[in-house]
Amino acid sequence: MKIPTRTQDRGFAFNITPLIDVVFLLIIFFLVASHFIRNENVERIELPIASQGHDDDELSSRLVVTVVPTGELMLGTTVITPDEFEQRLQTLIAQHGTESTELRIRADRTVIYSRVEPLLLTAARHGVSRVRFAVLKQ
Repeated sequence: MKIPTRTQDRGFAFNITPLIDVVFLLIIFFLVASHFIRNENVERIELPIASQGHDDDELSSRLVVTVVPTGELMLGTTVITPDEFEQRLQTLIAQHGTESTELRIRADRTVIYSRVEPLLLTAARHGVSRVRFAVLKQ
């Protein structure tokens, strides 16, 4: 009769292949996400130049509206109407309140004031007092 031999256990063995797969998938996800974030503002505009100005902190309750040279309003890459702008502003105010809501206006330097004024009036009508303009430093 043959006596069974016992194989020696070498302890715990980790299989890191799934871990490597997950890490590579996360890297690809963040690369694609950062590409979309960088290209969100597709419309190129020439911002006005200001002699005084400062960079400020990022807010989660900021609505950024771009006014292109033709006078159209854009949120990100989508063209919106003034009514849609007002609805978006009301939604943001409902979520964060008027004190922490900020309106950021990116207007081309060739846009006349009569295209920007309705945005300011809408913000004032809804109680938003934090309105800022995107400019280039001199």
